Parts: sequence; C-alpha cells; structure tokens
Amino acid sequence: MIADSKLVTDVIPSPNHSGKRIYPLTRISIHCVVGQCYASTLGELFADAGYEASSNYGVGFDGSIGQYLPESYRSWCTSSYDNDNRAITIEVASDTVEPYKVTKKAYDALIRLLVDICRRNGKKKLVWFGSKSAALSYAPKDDELVMTVHRWFANKACPGDYLYGLHPQIMAQVNRQLGGTFEAASTAGAKKTETAVLTFNFLARSGYNNVPAQVKMLQRLLRDIRYRGRDGKELTINSRFDANTDYAVRAFQKKNGLTVDGVVGPATWKKLTGAK
Repeated sequence: MIADSKLVTDVIPSPNHSGKRIYPLTRISIHCVVGQCYASTLGELFADAGYEASSNYGVGFDGSIGQYLPESYRSWCTSSYDNDNRAITIEVASDTVEPYKVTKKAYDALIRLLVDICRRNGKKKLVWFGSKSAALSYAPKDDELVMTVHRWFANKACPGDYLYGLHPQIMAQVNRQLGGTFEAASTAGAKKTETAVLTFNFLARSGYNNVPAQVKMLQRLLRDIRYRGRDGKELTINSRFDANTDYAVRAFQKKNGLTVDGVVGPATWKKLTGAK
C-alpha cells in the first residue's frame, strides 16, 4: 500500500475493511485510541485480522502518523456502515481515562493531517454541528467535509470529552489554514429547530457573560499564532479572560486593523479564525 499523504511516517496495511467505499467522501471522523501509543503500535493492532477494527489513519502521542487503509477504503471504525462508507477515519492516541486527553504533538499532527486530507481531496472547509441530526441531515457541498463522531452511532465515549470539546477549535484552525469559513459552514443547511455549535459569544475581561469553553478556544487560537500576554509569556490556557488574555486580544486587534477595545465580537472572531 502506498500512503496517500506525504505526512505518513508508518504504512501498515490492515485486513479489516470492506474494500472501496460505496459513497463519495463527505465526512471525517476523529476517534480516541484510549492509549498513549505510537502510530506504528496502533497499526500493529489493526494488522491483526482477529482485532476486527481499523481506521484509515492513526496519530501517535509523539506526532507520528500511520496509514492503515487507503482513503478510498471503508474502515471498520465508527460502528456505522453508512458513516464508514462516507468518512475518512482517524484514531488519535489519548489517555486511558476521561476526558481522554491527547498530547500537543498529537493534536498538532492531527491538524496538519486534516489540512492535508482536505487539500488533496479538493475540500475547502470542515463543517461541525453539535447535533447528530443536524449533521446527518446536512447536504455538504462538493468542497466540504462534515465532522462526525463515534458516540453518535454507538454507546461509546469516543472521541472522549477532550477531543469532542475541541471540535469547534479543530474546525476553525483547519478552515483558517484552508481559507474557509466557520459561520456559513456551521449553520448552512441546519434545521431551524437546531442550534449549530458555533454561536460565538461576545467575550471580554469584564462586562460580558463569558463562556469558559469559548475563552479557552480564544486562548488556544491566540497562542497558536504566537500572541503573548502582558507578562511576555506564552498564554496560559485557563478558560479565564484574564489580564494576559486581554493584552493578547488587544495586540491582535491592533495588528489586524480592528477596534482595539479588548472585546471579542464578530469582527475579531472572523479575523482570528480566518472566516470570510
């Protein structure tokens, strides 16, 4: 088997598959391994026919990337015949206990892999809904991939609360690199009774009811593009809109020609995530 991606460090073919998928590629599914292993270790498990499971890719705790099935093949990964026939599946090394946290190296490798998969397959953006019904009823455009999760199809915690909670951030980071959007992608086609996960709140050091999860995402995005706090140090990801976060926000606003008020509203969110 020849790797589809040049990022792959380990190619270990798995016999556990159903051959080529019968539907076009329209989804991407991120899983947690429940073990801090190398990509090669995971590949060795999937190489065992008796294991009766597989994925297209695996990401090790050290950032290694394994490929076990061609992207055009249906893996045995999400307990759903329909989803596995539409999705490229990626297992990511994680802790063995909730919330199944992944290392920074694994996370960064995952982002690189997702961007690479999208670019090679002509996809310009990822789409994430916080609702199974909204995601599965959405008709993606030819240049979109809908993000789905294992827990929607089986009584499982996968991908764990850590990665699940990062799905909005993963979408934003990948789309930022692809030059895509987050607002149109997260709401277009949703039923009127559904609420897409990315309804971004106004955030500020004071005067707003800050959502901790969104403050955490803000801090990660600012840190990823090298904005530091008032103390000159890398931002601490603590979900609190503290003085260092305020300083980094204002520095970002100033550099990008935005109103320098420390308020993270629609204009700042769009500029930060690369949305159009």
